[in-house]
Amino acid sequence: MSEYEYCIGTSSGSMANLEEMSVSGSSCPIYAPKGTYQPYSDQVVLVSGLVRGLGYPKASWNWSIIPQNQRDALRQFCPGQSANVYIKTKTMDSKDSYETFSAVMIWPTQTEERDTGRRINFTIEFRFMVKI
Repeated sequence: MSEYEYCIGTSSGSMANLEEMSVSGSSCPIYAPKGTYQPYSDQVVLVSGLVRGLGYPKASWNWSIIPQNQRDALRQFCPGQSANVYIKTKTMDSKDSYETFSAVMIWPTQTEERDTGRRINFTIEFRFMVKI
């Protein structure tokens, strides 16, 4: 049984838990990321002083250190700068609440900090998220 429910796939039916990932037929489990979730892309303060959320939800997955093979397994879902994917990610509703979304995955090509056989402070962003 998986310790967490972070999942990714190119369709809602093909999503795989990160712990159960495989690359070229061999097992490549990916450690749980530190996930962030924002229910709105932006917020605006109304004349009344209330705050209204605007736009789609967005999320990010961050690893302080991720081995090269795990990074490469994730890269298969986003061979360019961005790609349409399906994810299951932790939300803010409760401690163990996960939701499934279609999303645009943004690859961090400008900020990948390389180290021998791994990446440091590696973050993937998900935008234009639509709850499934």
